[in-house]
This record gives sequence, C-alpha cells and structure tokens, in this order.
Amino acid sequence: MKDRRKRKILSITDLTSEFYEKEKIKKGINKVELLKTWNSITDEKIQSRTNRIFTKKDKVFIEISSSPLRNELENHKKNILIKIQKKHPNITVLQFI
Repeated sequence: MKDRRKRKILSITDLTSEFYEKEKIKKGINKVELLKTWNSITDEKIQSRTNRIFTKKDKVFIEISSSPLRNELENHKKNILIKIQKKHPNITVLQFI
C-alpha cells in the first residue's frame, strides 16, 4: 500500500527524524554523536590512544591502545558512563577493550 500524503504541517525536525528512522541512518548518526561526546569528555592524550568506538544495542565499546590507560579508564568507568548517559540516555554499559 502506498504512503498517503499527510495533510497536517510538520516541523523540519519531525520530518528529518522520520526520514532517519525510515532510511535506517539513525545508527550512523548516533555513532557520530557518540564520538563527539567522547571527544568532549576526554583530553587529547586519551583521544590519540583511542583506536575505535562502536556500539551494539545499549553497549558502548571503546578500544584503547594503551594498557595502563585502559586500566585507569576502567577505574573511572562509572563516572565516564554517567557523563555519556547525559547525552545518550539509552547507553547502559561501557566496556573498554
């Protein structure tokens, strides 16, 4: 069945969010927003040792190249997760690899 033309006026944000959900682009946008959040939370030294950030469902995996830094971030995981959840409330688990 064809999509019927909508007769009510919609805002640009409603239209773009509807488009993103239809076109399955939301996942890529969330990844970019998560990367921006990580860069705002961390400093340049941590960012340079971050190899990759990816998500699976409600989990965030952050690959760190330095073992001592990874251990230090593990110690502060709870605080980092709280900062990430301020902008991404759907994230419930943070894992450093």
